[in-house]
Amino acid sequence: MSKIGCREDMSKAGNILKIAGAVVAVVVIAFVTSWWSGRSSPGKTPSSDVAETPLEFKPAPPPAGSGLTKANPATTASVRPQSAMAQTNLIVDWEDKVDQILIADGEAPNKAKQMLEMFPRLPEDGQSEVAQHLSNLVPDEDYASLRKLLTDASLPESVLDVLLADALNRPNSLKLPSLLDVARDPQNPKAGEAKEVLQLFLDEDYGSDWTTWQAKMDAWLKDNPD
Repeated sequence: MSKIGCREDMSKAGNILKIAGAVVAVVVIAFVTSWWSGRSSPGKTPSSDVAETPLEFKPAPPPAGSGLTKANPATTASVRPQSAMAQTNLIVDWEDKVDQILIADGEAPNKAKQMLEMFPRLPEDGQSEVAQHLSNLVPDEDYASLRKLLTDASLPESVLDVLLADALNRPNSLKLPSLLDVARDPQNPKAGEAKEVLQLFLDEDYGSDWTTWQAKMDAWLKDNPD
């Protein structure tokens, strides 16, 4: 009887061990599966992000000194011919030509005429220098040619500075009408300065009422002849 009881106890213990082993195996498998899925999931996230985010291609800028510029082909095509034409029309040796005019025999009005003819084909620095010579060569009776340049809003501001300084040294009958022409043109870079000078003469600011400006200026010139 003792042997049979012992065998039964051993059989029960073996069954318990088998059950416990099965439970441990299930727990281990579940742990390993969870651990593996945890390792593999981070790897999927970057790849999916890369796949969903489109790559933007930006062309590299041209190397320095290559002469290449970023421009709209259509715009470049329409601008280049005009620039090339203006470049070809410029007088390159303008300094020599100005010197030749100044040292040549002849009257001042004739020299001024030659400089006025070459003026549109001069670069900015050439126009500034010639404007200074014209200020000395053009008499008051011929000032209309310089007044036309002063009211040309397309000229560089450095050139208009010279022409405005010349206008301020002319008689009032020439100076004030020229200043009014400049002041009423909002495109002219010297419009603000011209208006300020007019205010000094007329002691009043009439804003953008150019009809009143004209009437007040005419009255002032009548009361203050040259």
